[in-house]
Amino acid sequence: MLRAKRNDPCPCGSGKKYKNCCLRADQLGASREVNLSSGEALLLTDLYQYAQLPRFNTALFEAFGLYWGGSFDVSAASELGQESLRSMLEWFIHDYPVSSDGRHVIDLFIADRAERYPEEARLLLDGWAASVLGVWRVLAQAGPDRVSLLDLLREETLEVYSPVLAHNALVGDLAIGRRVPLGEANLMAPMVSLLPAPYEQPLTDYVRNAYRLYREEHYQATWDAFLRANGHITNAFLVSERAASLRSLIGAGTRFRDPAAARDRLRAKSHELQLEAQRQAREPEEPRAAMRRTSAGIIVPGAPEPPAGGQGEDEPSRSGILVPGRDF
Repeated sequence: MLRAKRNDPCPCGSGKKYKNCCLRADQLGASREVNLSSGEALLLTDLYQYAQLPRFNTALFEAFGLYWGGSFDVSAASELGQESLRSMLEWFIHDYPVSSDGRHVIDLFIADRAERYPEEARLLLDGWAASVLGVWRVLAQAGPDRVSLLDLLREETLEVYSPVLAHNALVGDLAIGRRVPLGEANLMAPMVSLLPAPYEQPLTDYVRNAYRLYREEHYQATWDAFLRANGHITNAFLVSERAASLRSLIGAGTRFRDPAAARDRLRAKSHELQLEAQRQAREPEEPRAAMRRTSAGIIVPGAPEPPAGGQGEDEPSRSGILVPGRDF
C-alpha cells in the first residue's frame, strides 16, 4: 500500500511532494504486497514472528549492527522504514548463524514447525533454506511474471519467476536478491531490490575482491559458501564510501531505494537519543514513562510492563520489527 497521495508531503520528511520523492520506490514495495499469495504471506508471517522470539534477541541485536555498519540505538529502527527493515530481517533469517552449530533461523524454523504445514509450504521452506544472495543483470522479460537474468558473479544465465522484477525492472537494471530453487524452477525471494546499471562494475568488483580475500582463509570456498557467510555484503557496499559517488542515481525521485539514506536517518536518530539521554542524566530525576524492551528487541516508550512471568518463548511481541502478512 502506498503511504500517501501523489501531491501530499512525502512521509519521509524531505519536504518534497510524495510524487517527487518516495513514490516510485514505494511502488516496488506495493508490488510485493500484491504479488504475495495468501499462503506465502501466511508462511512469511509465521517465519518472521519466529525470528523475533526472545531466544534470538542477542543475535538480532548483533546482526542489526553488522548489517548497518555501526553501533546504533535499536529503538531508532523505525527510522529505517519497512523496506529496509524487511530486507535486513530476510538476511538475518537466512544467513546469520544463531546457534552454536552454525544453523540459521530458517533451519530451526523448519526443524521446529515444518510438520504443521502442507507439502507445498514445506517445499517452499526448503527452497528458502537453500537460497543464496546473488547480483544479477536483467536481460529481458521472459513472460508475464518471469525475467531472464545474468548472474554477474557466476557468469551464468537463468530464468526466474518474479512478478516484482517482471513488473518493475528494466533491461540493464541490477537485481539484488536471493534465488530460491523450487524443483526445476527458480524464483526470487520477496525482498529482491533494484539498482541502476552504473552500479554494476563497482559493486561486482567489491564483491569479487571480498570473495578473493575470503578464499585466502577458506581454501576452495564456493560462491554459495561465501555469500551464505557474507549475505550482507551488497548492503555493506551501498552504505560505504565506495558507493558515495553513485548515490545521486538512487533514492528520492527514483525507482531505487537508497540504504545509505536509511542508515543516515538511523544514525541521526541514534545521536538524538544519545544527546537526550545525556541531557536527562544531567537533570534532577523526574518521573518518566516506563520503557520496556519487546521480545523483538524494539524499545517501546510508555508501554505497560508484561504480565508476571513475561512472555513465553513462543510468544513474539506484537511490537516486533515487521510481520509480512500483517504489514504488507
